[in-house]
Amino acid sequence: MSKAKKIDLEKNKVLDWELDESLLIEALTHPNYHPPDQIILNFERLEFLGDSILDTLTAEWLYKETKEDVGILSQLRSLLVRTNTLAEVGKELGIEKKLRTSSNYKIVETDLEDSLEAIFGAFYLSKGVDVTREFFYKLFLKRLKHFKNEINDEKGREKILKLTVCEHNPINQLQEFFQKEGLQLPEYSLLKKKGEDHDPIFFMQCKAKIGEKEYLSSGKGSNRKSAKRDAAEKMSKKLKI
Repeated sequence: MSKAKKIDLEKNKVLDWELDESLLIEALTHPNYHPPDQIILNFERLEFLGDSILDTLTAEWLYKETKEDVGILSQLRSLLVRTNTLAEVGKELGIEKKLRTSSNYKIVETDLEDSLEAIFGAFYLSKGVDVTREFFYKLFLKRLKHFKNEINDEKGREKILKLTVCEHNPINQLQEFFQKEGLQLPEYSLLKKKGEDHDPIFFMQCKAKIGEKEYLSSGKGSNRKSAKRDAAEKMSKKLKI
């Protein structure tokens, strides 16, 4: 494997990670980046993989470090990996300066979030889960420790639980319902993507099964996550959850 560029994780500190260079470049390439006469890969596929990996590592940490029940665990995970947190970590990594986009494009928080998740996908494919977990802790450990201190403090816990109520996440709510009922979890798939690369619209489908009956809903959004949330929201309404 070729050696990737060094990534600054903290001030005056540089960690040297041996990643597949092509994967790192892919993770730092926006879908709207189209150099003349070239066909290149962008971060969308790696972001799909990295999103699941980041969710898994966060869930693993919460399972080991807290004694909360499943419902609260899902809500806490949503708080730890929400867009503004991941965008903040992305800024600390300097993604905004490294991300390849079309000229005059203004980078937004969801771009930093998607690219960071794609970097996690690149780490997983390059180095496997153990090194990816190490990378996760380098980026998130201070936040995780602070979060644990808060959840173990009476006032801090009350504050966090209030935030989970405000952090409406239909994907988690739908999952919790199916878990409590002992049912197979809903499945999501990308139906199509329309529009220009600088202003895309994603269409996601949610498929759920209760007994012998199958339910379908579809949602749309400016990225996969928002489209998935919309599909989950519509499924919840359809099932009257």
